[in-house]
Amino acid sequence: MGFKIPNIMKRKLFSSLFAGLLFLGIGFFASSCSDNNDDIIETKWDIQDYEVRASDWSWNPAFERWESVQRMDIDEFIYERGAVIGYVFLGTQNQDEVQTQLPYTRRAYVDDGTFFTETLGYEYSFLTNKVTFYIEPADGIQDPVARVGYVFRLVLIW
Repeated sequence: MGFKIPNIMKRKLFSSLFAGLLFLGIGFFASSCSDNNDDIIETKWDIQDYEVRASDWSWNPAFERWESVQRMDIDEFIYERGAVIGYVFLGTQNQDEVQTQLPYTRRAYVDDGTFFTETLGYEYSFLTNKVTFYIEPADGIQDPVARVGYVFRLVLIW
């Protein structure tokens, strides 16, 4: 025969276990619902659009490319610890428009059957708060027909 626990002791034991588990559960729940957000880093971003008209391009003989210098809102923190991603819109808005990441290199054919390659790109500085968009022909020839309008987008993430 074994040892038998009286009913009154069973009730006290189960009540004590239940109270202890309830207390631990409330403690874990309360500590997990803390308002301390020190470990959460919120990502921020800024989108800056630039319309460069055909007449805005000027030839830079030192780099053999067309350039358009624009004002840019950027600080040292974003420059050092963030990211800047550039895009160009190609095609006609609401028809066949696409957004492609820079640099973008394209090969185009001329009416006489020859072809040329040009690269659209950008570079920026927080020291001057300026961005330089460029059209760089592979052959370095100053072709005025390359000066067309583009819409660029810079996405700053920090």
